[in-house]
Amino acid sequence: MHPEDAKALQMLRKIKGFDELIRASMEYGYEQVFRGENMGFMVKVNSRNFPELYQAFKGVVKRVGIREPELYIYNDPVMNAYTYGETNTFVAVSNSLIEKLTLDEVRSILAHECGHILCQHTLYNTLLRTIEELGILLRVISRAAFGPILMAMQYWSRKSELSADRCAAVVVGERTFQTAMLKLACGMSTIQGSPYQLVEQAHEYHRFENDSWWNRIQQKCRVAFNSHPQMCERAYEIDRWKDSWQYRRLRNE
Repeated sequence: MHPEDAKALQMLRKIKGFDELIRASMEYGYEQVFRGENMGFMVKVNSRNFPELYQAFKGVVKRVGIREPELYIYNDPVMNAYTYGETNTFVAVSNSLIEKLTLDEVRSILAHECGHILCQHTLYNTLLRTIEELGILLRVISRAAFGPILMAMQYWSRKSELSADRCAAVVVGERTFQTAMLKLACGMSTIQGSPYQLVEQAHEYHRFENDSWWNRIQQKCRVAFNSHPQMCERAYEIDRWKDSWQYRRLRNE
């Protein structure tokens, strides 16, 4: 788990009864809604439907060490994947992701989503989504009052992605992780040049960001309400981590 993610989770878990409340809301609320939508609008992956993908998924689940979630494919030209649930977890991936990535790269994405489950991120992402939808969309809470809370939750969300990225890199190796990130960033099915293009861009981005205080303020404001870090930052974090004893131990290298 990424240190910043662990620190944020530790603070959330200090709230008495917080986990139990979120689990109850998932079991009787959003979790049931999404499970019904999955069965109604998506295609479930199993030993009969998309068996090659299912076997790859089972291998990832075993490597990560979690209870097997349900796996679904949904129709979307945008390459994406997400996970949800506590009592009945599931992973959903878009058809475009499966079509444009190699099987090992797909395993990287699946391992990323399984990493979220391993770290129990789904509990806290539920809170974030509930606050957003009830607070903003239903106008129960004003955006002005909700802003600081949302910024804090989105900060944690960005750090949680770095933990899930580490899980992906451990399962498939950091090079495969980097090529998967490249394809997600550009939307192409093939890449040309170095698989570490995003890492190189990250160094350039850091120089640009640190060139002036105004650049730093602008860039911090641009990502303040984002749930995910910039793609180059994700690539950079894994590139830094690949030389650590922790990565080598988990990879058995």
